[in-house]
Amino acid sequence: MKFLEDHIFFPKRLGIMPYFWTFALIALSSQPLFGSNGFDWILFLLLIIFLKLYRDGYWINRLLPIQIIGQLIITTYLVYEYSLGTLFIFTAWEIGSLPFKNKQFYEYTIIYLVFSILCISGNIIVNFKSYGVYGIIITTLFAIGSPFAARSLGNSYRRTYRLKQNNKRLETIIKQNERERIAKDLHDNLGQSFSLITLKAELADKLIDKNTEQARQEIKDITTASRENLSLVRQIVSDLNQKSIAEAMIEEETNLRIVNIIQQSNNEKISVAWPIKVQNVLAAIIKEASTNIIKYSKAHIATFDFDEDDNYYILNISDDGIGYKKVRKDSFGLTGVSRRLSDINGIIDISSDHGTILKIKVKKAD
Repeated sequence: MKFLEDHIFFPKRLGIMPYFWTFALIALSSQPLFGSNGFDWILFLLLIIFLKLYRDGYWINRLLPIQIIGQLIITTYLVYEYSLGTLFIFTAWEIGSLPFKNKQFYEYTIIYLVFSILCISGNIIVNFKSYGVYGIIITTLFAIGSPFAARSLGNSYRRTYRLKQNNKRLETIIKQNERERIAKDLHDNLGQSFSLITLKAELADKLIDKNTEQARQEIKDITTASRENLSLVRQIVSDLNQKSIAEAMIEEETNLRIVNIIQQSNNEKISVAWPIKVQNVLAAIIKEASTNIIKYSKAHIATFDFDEDDNYYILNISDDGIGYKKVRKDSFGLTGVSRRLSDINGIIDISSDHGTILKIKVKKAD
């Protein structure tokens, strides 16, 4: 297995893409390999060397310049001897796919362009009639554009990967912040109360033989404090089961992305400071609205706008889907959520105009 990983397998970060290209290379080379004169061992050996250089190039080591130039030299020979100019595509896409800085990318691209354009130009001169003007234009444009197209695609993949990583990190940060909040609640509330209970218990123990009445009062105070602490613990546990807006947005971004719907969020950062009770209800609305968008809207973009003024917390959810001919609140699965919204002095308005729009306002506490 170690031999395969060191010399055969491509880096895991690339997925199945390089194996697809390798299969394409074998398919393109099959006809010249089995020519009229039998199996061509020279071509076979050169293809093996080319594949090795191509594979090793993706590992980005100190031999990369040799691996790239080696591919180009072999391809140049194969163009003139076997008309296998398509091999330039493999090197072009490798150069574009590697995470180079701009300077490195342009250095390798210039080397590639020198080899490919000179080689293709020479081949066109020799075989001008078989190419034709249209063929010359297409071949030249494809040769020049391939590294840049590959780089654009590679950058897109890397941005997507970084976004996924950032989402995972954000989830971790949210969990850590929640743990810190719980720890602070326990320290500020229960810690002080339990210290008071301990002091009163010690005082009651000292007074029980000297002043029975005062000892009984201290015990009553301990009972009252214990009940208050029990209520506080229940409140903290209840808060643990509540979801923040940030958590809901992360979860629903993943769900929307699965069905190729883009989640756009505007001014979301202000919602971090909103009361947890408000966030919990709005998180439920975000979840229900996202589910409806996925199921019914046929939308491409779902937009979540956060705002607040002196009196209200505001959330507007809209999509660019087909909308609804007749808008009914109970048709959106939001009846239960609307009841919970009313418990926190909130209102919801649903309309349909080139998509569905939900406008939610929650009155701030006085």
